[in-house]
Amino acid sequence: MWQEMLCHPNGVYDTLVVEDGVELPKFPRDRSPAEIDWQTKEIGHPFMRTFNLTASGRLLRKERDLREKTAEEKRAEAEEHGFASWDDYVSFREDADPQKLLNRGLGIGTPDEQTVDDEFWLDHNMHGSLEFHGSNDGIENGFYWSYEARFTKGDLDAIVFLGKRGGDYPEDFKPDEPDIIRF
Repeated sequence: MWQEMLCHPNGVYDTLVVEDGVELPKFPRDRSPAEIDWQTKEIGHPFMRTFNLTASGRLLRKERDLREKTAEEKRAEAEEHGFASWDDYVSFREDADPQKLLNRGLGIGTPDEQTVDDEFWLDHNMHGSLEFHGSNDGIENGFYWSYEARFTKGDLDAIVFLGKRGGDYPEDFKPDEPDIIRF
């Protein structure tokens, strides 16, 4: 997947978590928007980040503080992948063919010397609009919902229903009358 994203930049996106309590036009009232894996490519340059649209109408961005892995964490990671030591693990990752790495469930490149120390949310203070799209066959089989969220100085002003489509082709898109929920 990572190799595909490097070769095809259009495959890079950001994830958007839409909290319970955010009302989406024409979304089934008996379901939660949090059940959908929403994606967007419209918050700056997409870089596989995670954002959260809160019920209070703010857009938050997940951030991480990193720290160096301890010797014990490195040893445990190496053992988890079947290596006797961190050095053996690093050496294999540096020298192995990318396909061999993928076949073993490992990422391409050397293992990361750092790990996440803390995760936290920062207010993104969004100004402008962003489109987001998602689907869940358990809610409505084969349909993709599309919305635009509009912000002014960090506050959500409106969510506009852009339409839904069934199938994988642009001609399957079924635009509907615009439906707007104002906040």
